[in-house]
Amino acid sequence: MTMKKIYASAALIAACTFVTTLTQAQQPMMPTSRTITVLASGSAGAVAERVTLGLTVSSGDPTATGLFVKQNDIVKHLEEALEKGGVKAIDITEQPFHLMPNMEYGQNGTRIIGYRVDTPLEVQLENVKDLPRIIDLATASGASAVNVEGFGLAHGKSLHEDAVNDAIANARKEATSIAKEMGKTVGDIVSISEAGDEGAAPAPAKGGEEEEEREKGGKAKATQQPNTLSEKATLKVVFEVR
Repeated sequence: MTMKKIYASAALIAACTFVTTLTQAQQPMMPTSRTITVLASGSAGAVAERVTLGLTVSSGDPTATGLFVKQNDIVKHLEEALEKGGVKAIDITEQPFHLMPNMEYGQNGTRIIGYRVDTPLEVQLENVKDLPRIIDLATASGASAVNVEGFGLAHGKSLHEDAVNDAIANARKEATSIAKEMGKTVGDIVSISEAGDEGAAPAPAKGGEEEEEREKGGKAKATQQPNTLSEKATLKVVFEVR
């Protein structure tokens, strides 16, 4: 290659580099995306619509054969009474029984003198108002122990969605306040994720007025009922800032 061709190639490369640099310089600067991240809590509450009742049938007998015959008769009688009382058969679940020997300790050693068996039953009541009546019916029909295991909503219902919506509304309110201080406005939600309670601003306590009354020596009104359900959701919400 001659010196003339070398100079021509170098000039072409320089020209291309100049054009590329100029083109890049003429491109508009893309605006930097701004966001606000807020931790917020939301809550939801409702009156329980259904209840889980735990029943126990207990029997004792000197022989295992006699014990199980007796126990099966009592359990069957109890289940039939519950069904006649309005409980669906599908809502009565018999749990595994617990067998315990009765021991006698003497100078001649230890021996089994009988057996005891406990059979737990789980009963789902679709109406909380039926609870007192079913408890009386169960104890009169062979249940030796009764325990209220928990309250809940009707099938297909959940407080979680309501708690999440409340948390999102609280997050947007907080983000709007922050954006206003920046001279900006809040736009669309960029992302939402579940977060723990750590670092989240606590939701206003509904019992705040009652607590204040206690501090003043007054009497606070009880607002929480035993069959009142509540759920809390804590979210990390990222908003677009405009």
